[in-house]
Amino acid sequence: MDENNQKQSTGGSAVLGTIKGSKKLKVFISIFSVLIPIAIATFCAMFLIIVITGGSKSSCFNTNTPSTSGGAAIGGDWKDENSDTHKAMQYAADQFKSRLHMSGTNIAAALAIGLRESGFNTASVNPSGHVIGIWQWGNGGLNGDRYGNTESTLEGQVGLAIKELTTTHVKALSEMKDADLAGSLDAWDVNFEILSLNDPQRKLPETTATAVEVQKIFNLNFNGDINVGDSQISNGDGVANSGSDSDMAICDSGVSGTTSGLPIKGKYRITGGYPNYDGQEGYIHWGVDFQTVDHTETGEESNVYSVSDGTVVTKTFDLAGGNYVVIRNSDGVYAYYGHAPSQQAIVVNVGEQVKKGQHISHEGQTGSATGIHVHFGVNPVLNNFNPHTPKGIDSPAKYLQNFPKQLVPKDGVVNPDMSTVFDASEQKDQ
Repeated sequence: MDENNQKQSTGGSAVLGTIKGSKKLKVFISIFSVLIPIAIATFCAMFLIIVITGGSKSSCFNTNTPSTSGGAAIGGDWKDENSDTHKAMQYAADQFKSRLHMSGTNIAAALAIGLRESGFNTASVNPSGHVIGIWQWGNGGLNGDRYGNTESTLEGQVGLAIKELTTTHVKALSEMKDADLAGSLDAWDVNFEILSLNDPQRKLPETTATAVEVQKIFNLNFNGDINVGDSQISNGDGVANSGSDSDMAICDSGVSGTTSGLPIKGKYRITGGYPNYDGQEGYIHWGVDFQTVDHTETGEESNVYSVSDGTVVTKTFDLAGGNYVVIRNSDGVYAYYGHAPSQQAIVVNVGEQVKKGQHISHEGQTGSATGIHVHFGVNPVLNNFNPHTPKGIDSPAKYLQNFPKQLVPKDGVVNPDMSTVFDASEQKDQ
């Protein structure tokens, strides 16, 4: 091939290569233009699925596992009466009965759902759904922030449930009135958990079977007396610490003291009963008297301790209670500690926040007391402990989880017993 032909041949090859490259580029662009929309659509679909599933309210149990037709009950140590879970459930049951007048069937449904949602664990957190606590309240994100500044304690969370059942979620309580087990489960799930009736998260066969066992194990065989229009729990003052309107976000201060949830520690006797001094007889006595065995007006063995986290709302003197202090607990209940030796013996002041087990006062015998002790009273409704107008005052035996049950012959009544010595150090609350 001569030089001219070689140049022509080389030039032709370059042109041909350019044409082929151009065709390849066009094909690549065509393919890319098709793939881009597909990729974008796939990404959007996946993102939407993540948002929907991540933002939905999830329980601590694997909701992807299909419910078994047999409806096996949820397992765990809750059936052991010595376990913390069992004690927590008993506390919740007592509160729902005494404060909301729910039936045993209503309560069994609520407790079973608590087991399903969290294993009845106050510390349960599900970050994917931004939910927290026994009944998995929204704590930010798509589920809102129903939980707010509620204390992550048993008392705080049960108190929050009671507040919501009498205010924002009163429809759940209303539909539980006279409901059977199935109706009670529906009422709580739909109106409190905000789930649809057909939501697989309900795990209805297992939850129903669990509720049946709960009702049997906790002996929840009693009728209810729900009356929503009666406003049994104050919706203003004296409600649970919850949500953004709470003024009681208390940090752990590391305070040491009793862990029994009782107002004293060590060995003690119950020297005054409820609602009369001798229980069912004698003078009216709207509280219970705790007296430590080695009681004095100055020694550490007679210190008085707060039974809950809370805020001091009253510190004063009157002829009946002598020197006394009232604390609004984190669950909205007012707790009264009476007969301190002096105002100085009450070592907290109005407005201060206290922790459960914190030393707050001292046993004494001021006012109408005839011996050294602390008079302890509770009022779930308002800050009132006037013995002549006892509106709202309730039995401490219903409120204190570790109160000696053998002194309670029937609902709320406390028979004093000077001969029996109890030991608060052997009683440890959650």
